[in-house]
Amino acid sequence: MVRGMDFFKTYSRSSKDMTLEEHRELHVPAGKFLRHAIFGMNDGLVSVLALTAGLTGAYLSKNIVLIAGVTEMIAGAISMSLGTYISTKSQIEFYKREVKREKEDMERLPNLEKSHVREIYKDKGFSGVQLDKVVNKLTSNKSIWLDVLVNEELGLSSSKMENAFTAGTVMFFAFIFGSLIPLSSFFLLPLDIALKFAIFSSLGILFLAGAAKTHFTGRNWVKSGVEMVLIGALATTVAYYAGHLLSGIVSYLV
Repeated sequence: MVRGMDFFKTYSRSSKDMTLEEHRELHVPAGKFLRHAIFGMNDGLVSVLALTAGLTGAYLSKNIVLIAGVTEMIAGAISMSLGTYISTKSQIEFYKREVKREKEDMERLPNLEKSHVREIYKDKGFSGVQLDKVVNKLTSNKSIWLDVLVNEELGLSSSKMENAFTAGTVMFFAFIFGSLIPLSSFFLLPLDIALKFAIFSSLGILFLAGAAKTHFTGRNWVKSGVEMVLIGALATTVAYYAGHLLSGIVSYLV
């Protein structure tokens, strides 16, 4: 148990306290898809938990709760993965278009693009002969010149680009995984016990997910875990009482 605490403490410390090796570990390539995995799992878990809580609060049968939960899981996973794929693909297309535009400008307006590099490094504190040397050195190689314009002027980087298919796939399976956490209780337990078990197990997983993501974000693991628990608890509570209220209203009207 102490080891687990040490793990979270290590990656919740400020950058001043970290060793060089620990700092490098925060920038592993897998971090690109962490936000999709965390967001997908969190969204799948919270949305299905809230839905099943609402339907249980409306006194509907276990079969209806299961059918609705599974339907939400499948539809949500497809929707979220396609949305992630499209948005990531659009980001890549935007990056490629901007790189192409910079290449064309370098060919058509080399002096203007050199002046952009000069302004960038002037803002960084270079001046006089030193500035001239830096600009001449960077613009002597078109590949490096282009990288400077794209990274420094436009604020874009190829290292930040994700594979659209991989991002969508990660989102799909993360959503499914998150959805199965509350749903599994309704498959295995009676309805009156299933919701309670689903809530406690889901909130526990949310806390662990919030704490684990600090391995990459550097935030305090306790605060991050509690934050995700509060979000899940709020959504579940509102959905449960909304279902309870709507059930009463419908019964009265019908």
